[in-house]
Amino acid sequence: MKFATVAAVASLMAAAYSPAAAFIPAMPKSMVVTGSSSSSSSSSSLSMVLEKPATKKISKLEMLKVNSKNLVHPLKEELQTEAIGISKDAYQIMKYHGSYQQSNRESKSKEKDYQFMLRLKQPAGELPPDLYRLLDDLSITHGQGDLRATTRQCFQMHGIMKGSLKTVISSIMNIGSSTVGACGDVNRNVMMTPAPFTSPEYQYAREYSKVFAHLFRPMTTAFTELWLDGEKVATAELWGKEVEHHNIDAVMTYDSGRGIILDHPVEPIYGDRYLPRKFKIGVTVPGDNSLDIYTNDIGCIVITNEATGELEGFNVMVGGGMGRTHNKENTFAR
Repeated sequence: MKFATVAAVASLMAAAYSPAAAFIPAMPKSMVVTGSSSSSSSSSSLSMVLEKPATKKISKLEMLKVNSKNLVHPLKEELQTEAIGISKDAYQIMKYHGSYQQSNRESKSKEKDYQFMLRLKQPAGELPPDLYRLLDDLSITHGQGDLRATTRQCFQMHGIMKGSLKTVISSIMNIGSSTVGACGDVNRNVMMTPAPFTSPEYQYAREYSKVFAHLFRPMTTAFTELWLDGEKVATAELWGKEVEHHNIDAVMTYDSGRGIILDHPVEPIYGDRYLPRKFKIGVTVPGDNSLDIYTNDIGCIVITNEATGELEGFNVMVGGGMGRTHNKENTFAR
């Protein structure tokens, strides 16, 4: 793998949301990131300046993430109770596992009829036939009988009872899919243009959507601990297997000296606080904006050599995103 291509995206992600330090990217709104670390020009250089983060009181939510021991507690304990729902603290951790606790808003009963929505992670929007059949069966036997497509190219299941969560999530994990990173303050599902073309630039867009998804995945063992009783999945995530030749784990832990890689035993990118907000990446090709690239925190546009079709790098756009909280300037992507 050409480190400058993927590592530069990691740099930009850290520039927007770094748990350890604040970075200021010296770059225009749109820039070219080349595929070679030795290449340099005024239009393709990327420089980062390390600033000492301002000291401020850690919020209750951030402390909850720290005390969760990388997304385990208090969710683990509350999943074992007879209650039909979970507490607000456990619910915040549950989001990272791909689920939201919901209730019937039209019910006038004082007792909440809690149920759960479960969202899949589907880099590039791909849904293999066997996975679709599994989801269809699970929605009938454990959900409300339907599947809902999201605007980030995922499927959601609704109406899952707490006691069925382990069955549903473990079934999805064991077939080679996942709900990890579909919700929560991490990198969300990586989108790409849905056009089913097979030209080189579209193939690269598809490939690198999966590369970025695998690169920014949470590394905690909380998911196998809670849903698989600590056992390995029967089938590894399909998109991870497709891009394993990129040696993504080596890229993930490569320390460029810019403060991106944290001294953390579990999460080298996220640390124990993960991100302050959700983070979204989209990948497309020149002339195809069907996924609305400007709404992503980072938008990557594949650039190929006109003569050979080989990947040269990406045009990268930063500063988009729809994760801002109204009237809270510190949630604005920058």
